[in-house]
Amino acid sequence: MRRPRRSLGDARGRPRGRPRAGQRAERAPRPSEHKHGPETRERILAAAARLFSERGFHRVTVREICHASRSNLAAVNYHFGDKLGLYTEVVRHVVVTVRAGDPTTRPPEGSSAADRIRHYVRTWLPRAAKPEGAAVWMHRLMGHEMQEPTPLAPWIAKQVVVPRVQYLAETMAELLGCPESDPRVGRCVTSLQAQCLFYLPNRFRHSALREWDDAMRADLAGAADHIAEFTLAGVARLAGAGRAKRG
Repeated sequence: MRRPRRSLGDARGRPRGRPRAGQRAERAPRPSEHKHGPETRERILAAAARLFSERGFHRVTVREICHASRSNLAAVNYHFGDKLGLYTEVVRHVVVTVRAGDPTTRPPEGSSAADRIRHYVRTWLPRAAKPEGAAVWMHRLMGHEMQEPTPLAPWIAKQVVVPRVQYLAETMAELLGCPESDPRVGRCVTSLQAQCLFYLPNRFRHSALREWDDAMRADLAGAADHIAEFTLAGVARLAGAGRAKRG
């Protein structure tokens, strides 16, 4: 007579689900592994911000972010949709944080056009030359964007670059006594900004011309005053030439 099949065990009478000798038991998933909570989201954001700032959007994979944040692809998709969605959230957070503490386009009330130029240079130059906090992430991300733009480039320009250009263009137009559409306005804005950008951290200059680079960056307040007064003198000269030509 055939022996009845054991419904709750194997042929040797072991309960089903219990590992055989030498066989490793599968670990039951923890609740946090199937619930993508806020802690997981913050870990992903922190890891992504670090990796994106180090190597840029194009040279970082989602797999690397998952490994660095101790998460999985499902968690990334759940919170951010995809890699671009995650990058967008990282950049948005950095931009909002930096802009909230940026005084460069907020001069004291009642400032003259000349003082608005001085205020811009004196506040922007040290922040650009020696960034701190979120500004460090912003400068690194911007560096990668300038080398290899992402689909987010237009949004970044609108949030970061356009407000500065608009501030300077309005001020230059007032100093020149002309509309913002005058070609001289754009040239003056470019000239001022180019002088400031020279003081951005430069690894080649710091390595090859260390003493000069250190000396140049040691007196940023003096450099800011020079750039502002040099620019204002040039703008005044252009304004005078324009008035003489019209007269």
